[in-house]
Amino acid sequence: APIHASAAFGFEFREPERAPNPLLVLEAIRAGYHADAPILSHLDLNLQSGSRIGLLGVNGAGKSTFIKTLAGELAPLEGKITAGQGLNIGYFAQHQVDRLRHDQSALWHLQQIAPSEREQDLRSFLGSFNFAGEMTTQAIAPFSGGEKARLALALIVWQRPNLLLLDEPTNHLDLETREALTVALAQ
Repeated sequence: APIHASAAFGFEFREPERAPNPLLVLEAIRAGYHADAPILSHLDLNLQSGSRIGLLGVNGAGKSTFIKTLAGELAPLEGKITAGQGLNIGYFAQHQVDRLRHDQSALWHLQQIAPSEREQDLRSFLGSFNFAGEMTTQAIAPFSGGEKARLALALIVWQRPNLLLLDEPTNHLDLETREALTVALAQ
């Protein structure tokens, strides 16, 4: 509690607009990068709204492959994935920071996913993630790795996902953001 009380940064996940149930249904999935050498096979999963699932395993066990398959970034080699109507996936990949345009600003990134929103509302939202003043409009290239990861997380939070997939999100987050993510997930 004292650590939480002294934290300089905090956020909450915005309530999703809807939550289909089930979110995803996987039937007889084989996943991997080559049909002749699947990394995962015989996957059956009925992912219900409100579930919290953690994946633990040694390096190379297929955790990232599984998450990429759930996120739709990797097509299954075999089997069927059925998404619930209105499914909105928020996916924080291991290398999420690399997906950002380093020559653009935090505000620009948010405007790409919310073009019809008022600039002041976008700036206020970014401010809630400790991006204030000129930091919202300058190119993100000089940002620290933790700041870039916090921006990537803010972009996901803005979209109000009803399924959140986090693949080693703390790898690039600074201590304050890790703590804020822990609190937000607990809520």
